[in-house]
Amino acid sequence: MTIDWENIRTTQFPALKNLTYIMAGSASPLSEAAYNNGINYFKDMLYFGDIHFDTFCEKIEKVRGIIAEYINAKPYEIAFLPNTSSGMNIIARFINIGEILYPSIEFPASIHIFKRLGFPNRKINDQNHCYVIEDFKSSLSDRTKYIIHSHVQSLTGFRQNLEKLGEFCKKYELLNIINATQSFCSFEIDVKKQNIDILVSNALKWGACGYGAGFLYMDSNLLSDKEIPFSSWLSVENPFSLNNENIEVINKTKYMDTFGGCPNFAALLSLKGSLDLIKTQIGNGNIKTGIKRIQERIIHLTNIFVEEVKEFNLKIITPLDPEFRSGIITIQHDRAEEIYSSFIKNNIYVTLKRYPNLEKDTLLRFAFNYYNNENDIKKVIKTLKLLKI
Repeated sequence: MTIDWENIRTTQFPALKNLTYIMAGSASPLSEAAYNNGINYFKDMLYFGDIHFDTFCEKIEKVRGIIAEYINAKPYEIAFLPNTSSGMNIIARFINIGEILYPSIEFPASIHIFKRLGFPNRKINDQNHCYVIEDFKSSLSDRTKYIIHSHVQSLTGFRQNLEKLGEFCKKYELLNIINATQSFCSFEIDVKKQNIDILVSNALKWGACGYGAGFLYMDSNLLSDKEIPFSSWLSVENPFSLNNENIEVINKTKYMDTFGGCPNFAALLSLKGSLDLIKTQIGNGNIKTGIKRIQERIIHLTNIFVEEVKEFNLKIITPLDPEFRSGIITIQHDRAEEIYSSFIKNNIYVTLKRYPNLEKDTLLRFAFNYYNNENDIKKVIKTLKLLKI
């Protein structure tokens, strides 16, 4: 099946009529599908108040089911949360203190709370911006219990081979915790095949559904001898009996939805629109097929982009091996701020970044989603030529 990507761009992403937008790594513009689902919720609340609460709940269960199908999980292994940080805070209060290994450039949300709570931790340094499994192996100690690792690194775009990482964690009996925020809705994930014990993600980036929709996956086996660490009135049987003596939680991940409180229906229904678009229009009824086609589309665009920018005096810090490629291509240049300003003047939007602990912005992050096209790349190249980089 051939996908009409230009039709999807034109009909689903009105923001792209006026913007050259290559910053999905920050957040994507809303798709029409996400917007319509979200606005319909608000209209429903405007005209009918809360009388359709049960219908809203049924719809978000469909979201849970699509995510479960995507990542090869059970629906009850997934809890809805507002963002990645909330997921990491739950994990930090669920697992026992033990040593964590993590990539040196890991996004702060992945590791922040664990450091605050006193988890021993050790950075794994990169090799040309790649994080090699052997380096994790050589850093193991008797105290090492956990790996925390983004599927795709936010700064450099390095995409870890989750299957190899999972095999390593299984061999050395390490809990494998993955931050999928920079890959959810753009790259294939299989939590069972890849031996992922816990996965957290936001959906605002490649999901194109706006802020407020995230999720936590936790393997049900982890709850065989421990209770969920957060709960409230919706975490128990028959919550609408309003029995405040009932604190016996249903010990499944899904009952941590929004920490046991009322769902963020607007965000989750917007996510439903995004997932429906991927499943039906791109995947021809199959979410996994849709994700696979998006992955191929993104790699195709980054291949073209990399070839085009090679003629300039620019340092690509993103690993270019296909195994490690994601939707992010990051370029280093001392004139990054000047280049960025020129992009803005030409209505081109990318992300200006810097290495941690450095004072100067020297990095330009290009983050391609399926709605981008070759014309976006041509506009970037044209601007670079005018700057005589």
